[in-house]
Amino acid sequence: MTDTVGSEIPVRRFEASAVDLFMFSAASWLLHRIHYDRPFTTDHDGHPELLIHGPLQGVYLVQTIEAWLDGRGRIDSISYRHLAPAYLGDVLECGGEVTNTDDSIVEIDVFARKEDGTVTTTGKAGVRWQT
Repeated sequence: MTDTVGSEIPVRRFEASAVDLFMFSAASWLLHRIHYDRPFTTDHDGHPELLIHGPLQGVYLVQTIEAWLDGRGRIDSISYRHLAPAYLGDVLECGGEVTNTDDSIVEIDVFARKEDGTVTTTGKAGVRWQT
């Protein structure tokens, strides 16, 4: 692991199941039916499949950073923005790049993208090494 500017955060792959989407909806009280009710999602809203929650993609970004930190640091801040939908069956690749370092905080640009390269989520994180 290196924290020099330009260093890449290793890509991790995530594939949500329908049960994952339902459980995340229930646990987080994100009750929009497009995440767990396939007939509603496809017939009523016209999506091709259940949608992967934006906040679940945020969780994937956090898990990617935590794996890179491997217990040697902690996330101080994270923000993210969704750019495109991700659907059940999409494999999301999450990773990032160190963009700035100073005495106490390492700044990272993070992303989630589909295997076809479509970026679904981007964000920024600040991490602090354990002392």
